[in-house]
Amino acid sequence: MSDDTGILLFLAAGVLVLILIVVFGVLGSRRKKRATEPTFSARQSAIGRQPFLESSDLTLDDTRQEEIFRQRYAIGGTFTLPVTDAAGTSTNRQVEISRIGRSLRAGWPQAKLGLSVYFREWEQSEFPASFAVKGSDRIVAVSLDADGITALDAASAVVWSSPWERLLFSNGPDLVLGDGASRTVRLEYRDADAALEELIVKYGTLKQMHF
Repeated sequence: MSDDTGILLFLAAGVLVLILIVVFGVLGSRRKKRATEPTFSARQSAIGRQPFLESSDLTLDDTRQEEIFRQRYAIGGTFTLPVTDAAGTSTNRQVEISRIGRSLRAGWPQAKLGLSVYFREWEQSEFPASFAVKGSDRIVAVSLDADGITALDAASAVVWSSPWERLLFSNGPDLVLGDGASRTVRLEYRDADAALEELIVKYGTLKQMHF
């Protein structure tokens, strides 16, 4: 076999591999779009004493699985939740689903999507709340209330704020927050204050701003 023939066979094999990759990618995408069964699981977690549900990781582009999740946990629907009271007694309680949160999960630079289910019985029960942070623009603290989030400097002057309905966030190695206009700030926070991230996920709107 001549050198030219070997080169041609090698190139042909490479083209065949590329074609197979494309074909299997298209078939996989079609299977995702036609899926009727969930590939995710959900577990109960908590913000303080407030229970909520969170999904296993989904790929950011798997819109069909997100659609199935939203159908299963439809806003306005009910869900039976095991709840433990202050005395440590556990009972099953029927609660109403009030909102679905979207957030980024670990896996940089291609993060996964997480979905969370929240219940009307605990809506705005977290407020008012405040957290110490280290942020851009000399931010040292944030306060949260029923209206929105406010970032403060060391003199307690307002540096940045946003109502919940306009708050955009991206939760990666830090928190990037946008006010729905043109200004963004970045926050770092202690692990002990992870509730801050959870509340931003609950009341804000995910917009990927990390990669």
